[in-house]
Amino acid sequence: MFAENNTVNQTFSQANALYSQNKFKEAAKLYEQTISEGFISPELFYNTANTYYRLNEIGKAIYYYEKAKMLSPNDDDVNYNLELTKLRVKNLPPEVPKIFPVRIFKQITFMKSSGFWGIWSLILFIVFLGLMYLYFIAKNSKGKKLRLLFASFIFFFSLVTFFLMQYQIYQINAHNTGVVISKEIIAKSSPDDGAANLFKVYEGYKVNIENKNGNWCEITLTDGRKAWIKEESLMIL
Repeated sequence: MFAENNTVNQTFSQANALYSQNKFKEAAKLYEQTISEGFISPELFYNTANTYYRLNEIGKAIYYYEKAKMLSPNDDDVNYNLELTKLRVKNLPPEVPKIFPVRIFKQITFMKSSGFWGIWSLILFIVFLGLMYLYFIAKNSKGKKLRLLFASFIFFFSLVTFFLMQYQIYQINAHNTGVVISKEIIAKSSPDDGAANLFKVYEGYKVNIENKNGNWCEITLTDGRKAWIKEESLMIL
């Protein structure tokens, strides 16, 4: 699975074996060890999420399903298990629907992985170069116009797919979302233990991180409510 790293493959296999033996705590420890060494894959995150689900650590399960989804957006197992796990989140707030153009853009962007968009951007650019070569060697003016027009369309879609790749990479690396892993916390009106209590936040909430102040994070819930919670209550995506 992890090319040219037998040690990591062995650790991953051991974790899988422990999981099949219902030794979930031991399996989680080995999965986390593999992740801490800098190795990532949809399968690794998915198996880690399944392990935390079985341990009833819903926040960590959702976190790792979300990590797996970032790398493999169309994986049916990942998406199904993520939605199934969300059903176990207490008082999960509704999601405020995004405006139609933004929603469609994000759906298209995360329809495929960044690698998919990058490959197609490169393929289309190579086709564009080939068409431009044919354009310059063509002697018939009508043929030149058709090739130039077609090349322009291909170049446009090459730019679009390149932009989708870059945007998806930016979103993944922005680290401006997180998942609450504490069972229950009181969200505050400001980054201070003595600040007014606003509402309760429960394990498994996915939040946007708007700002940081020391060990506090300003978060926005999916229903638009804002508050401050301590960073230790989150795992940042």
